Amino acid sequence: MTTSAALIYQLPETFTEASAKTVVDRLIYSTEAIEAVRLELDDLALHVTLTDERARAVVSRLIDELAAEVTGARLTAQRVIRRPAADRPTAVTGAAEPPGPPLAVPDRAAARTVLRRAYDLLFLDLGRAAGAVERSYPPMIRREEMDRCEYVETFPQNAYLVAELPHDRPRLEAVRSGAALVDNSRLSEYMLNPAQCFHTYAELARTRLTECRLLTMAGDCFRHEVPWRVGGHRLPAFSMREIVFLGTPDQVEKARDTLMDQVWQLFLELGFEGRLETATDPFYFSEDAAMRQFQLLAEVKYELVVEVSGGQSYAIGSFNNIRDSLCRKFGIVQPNGNPAHSGCTALGLDRWVEATLARYGENPERWPRQLLPFCR
Repeated sequence: MTTSAALIYQLPETFTEASAKTVVDRLIYSTEAIEAVRLELDDLALHVTLTDERARAVVSRLIDELAAEVTGARLTAQRVIRRPAADRPTAVTGAAEPPGPPLAVPDRAAARTVLRRAYDLLFLDLGRAAGAVERSYPPMIRREEMDRCEYVETFPQNAYLVAELPHDRPRLEAVRSGAALVDNSRLSEYMLNPAQCFHTYAELARTRLTECRLLTMAGDCFRHEVPWRVGGHRLPAFSMREIVFLGTPDQVEKARDTLMDQVWQLFLELGFEGRLETATDPFYFSEDAAMRQFQLLAEVKYELVVEVSGGQSYAIGSFNNIRDSLCRKFGIVQPNGNPAHSGCTALGLDRWVEATLARYGENPERWPRQLLPFCR
């Protein structure tokens, strides 16, 4: 029988907050011998809970390696660009029920279902008002398409691959007889969607755009999470509404800014606390540090972060302008023949739901008025 153990690792005093958080972000995906990690910024100490005392030396060496990779690297800190004004109006709650039968919300699971549908309809209206056309994509996408995006190469820690049993009678008979699945399965040509928007590039491959194109889609997304982090707002399978925009550089930047302004205003009207800040994608390898720097300096990605009780905070939306990086790979061009630019507004439905329940509870009579017309 094994028991958990504690490890305290002192990071170099020269480390910045950005450096320390980079080590933590990589550490949690680097070994399965960890049950939890807490970073104390006051003294730059990592408090690590190990699955087994015997893992202490291995994990210590791993942190040494990650810290060495970060040491000397130029790491730009995230920058907050908006916070709610101190004198903003209070969200209106306690409004009458929407027309029709009373909402059936007998428990927290029902509340989550009603709120998830409400937010999806609310964000769908937002996309339609911007001129977005609806799309519906499957939960799997060909690995060939994702290889063009270099997703697995860049974010291997989050990829969910799919295994399948070959249509081969001897193997099927072996499985029926109890043979090990791993010995009789193979990797599928598909993987689970890490985001719905990747389908858009496959759909529009080799297209010459004559105008700015906006598409919106909602569906399930899948990202391999560390088991001890799963729960509440962080899920390995989650729902997301996305609005993708493709066109000239000016069109894409305008679309992103407009949607960001609208979502921020909605965020304030719903009475949430939080911030808009610069952000990066979850690059794992130190070789990709330059890409992280570029994203922060060029403000490629903004995240909307909600702050809930207990000092917890997490991103509930992102606003991205990825320039021509994916359109170039898929041959999507502007009217002048140059690679088109693209971006995406991604809104995590489950995270908006959790933030609402944390602030207002399960009773619809306490929910913000803006939500009630969509609670049907």
